[in-house]
Amino acid sequence: MEAPVSRVWLRTPRFDLALQVGALAGILPAIVIYVAYDAARASSLLPLASLVAVPFLHVFGSFFFAFSPERNRSASPPRRLAAIWVGWAVCVVALQAAVPRVLATFALIYGGWHILRQNFGFLRELAHRDGLAGPRALRRLDLAACLAPAVALWLFVAARGPWRFIGADVYHLAVPPAVLALAFVLVPVTAFARERWLAGRGRSSAAGRLLLAGNAVALLAPALFLDDLTLIYTLSASYHGMQYLAYLAERERDRLPGAHPTRVLLPLASAIVTSMLGWYLALTLVAWAVPRGADFAIVIAWYAIVPFHYFVDGRIWRRARGGDPVRVPGPGS
Repeated sequence: MEAPVSRVWLRTPRFDLALQVGALAGILPAIVIYVAYDAARASSLLPLASLVAVPFLHVFGSFFFAFSPERNRSASPPRRLAAIWVGWAVCVVALQAAVPRVLATFALIYGGWHILRQNFGFLRELAHRDGLAGPRALRRLDLAACLAPAVALWLFVAARGPWRFIGADVYHLAVPPAVLALAFVLVPVTAFARERWLAGRGRSSAAGRLLLAGNAVALLAPALFLDDLTLIYTLSASYHGMQYLAYLAERERDRLPGAHPTRVLLPLASAIVTSMLGWYLALTLVAWAVPRGADFAIVIAWYAIVPFHYFVDGRIWRRARGGDPVRVPGPGS
């Protein structure tokens, strides 16, 4: 007898579907253009610069929550995060000047980890709402099912290339075909194992299946069809970013359930727009003031901002100050 489908969703079936399908639809045009045309023609139709800018929307949304004392109730308050940020920026300058391959490889692997951890956090939120937060077996299966597509992606890029990310070659190992094949097989196997565990307890989560399918497609589809590592990374990050913005909007609405949606979301939208304008203005001024060093400065700024937000999200959604668990684990859990 088939296990009954759980009625638990992140919000509603429509919202959960939009969280995956909407984000995938957002990156699909770029994939189609690069598949249909040669790289030079595709680049003229879809400038890479515009794609690189997209993930910053959710990065600045993340910072809005992290550096807002009324929103960041984690064990890492804004002042502590700011101090860590300064230290990270110093490390970025040193690494980019001395060993850019280390920085590029770190950012690439950490980026994949960050994306899978967001979906893992969503799965854990579903488990909490369904009364299944306790069993460690489900937590391990959730992590394995989210981790499998990322491992397959890392091994696929290592085996096939491309190996150049934001102007620097990345470290990679030789991957035997059998190991790569096993990594891809584990993507459906881990998802199926999770479903079997739930079915053994009379549960079946449509929301969980939707999350895992979206995670796998977003991580693997760009790499399977494209051969530009920066673009592959950017499209997966854009999918993740669209989801994250939707999640932040829902958290704002949960914080002020009685207020009008426009009033609730205005601070978040204003922070993102202002930050994006400041980002573009800073890039313009750097390019004008130091044209020969503009590329180095822009790369430094990217590494100082984007990988740091991976760390930020991993901190602010975990535990409230004083060690008390946050009501829901959030995308960084």
